[in-house]
Amino acid sequence: MKIALDSGGGYLEPDEGPRDTRFHKRIVRVEVIQGMRAGHQLMLECGHGVMAIGNLAHAEGVVLCTKCRDLEEG
Repeated sequence: MKIALDSGGGYLEPDEGPRDTRFHKRIVRVEVIQGMRAGHQLMLECGHGVMAIGNLAHAEGVVLCTKCRDLEEG
């Protein structure tokens, strides 16, 4: 379920199970977003960057790449 953030097309989307789809990608780099208590910018193995909010320990090293998914569903 996508949660709209603004009129510019930004949205949040929970990463719910199953978490082993072809769109779940390994995290290869993590950068803390300054000024956010639990925000991270992630670089994924596919080359896309996504923002994650929350405890990264729950991700267990993989997250949903909404960009890969949206490109395929296009």
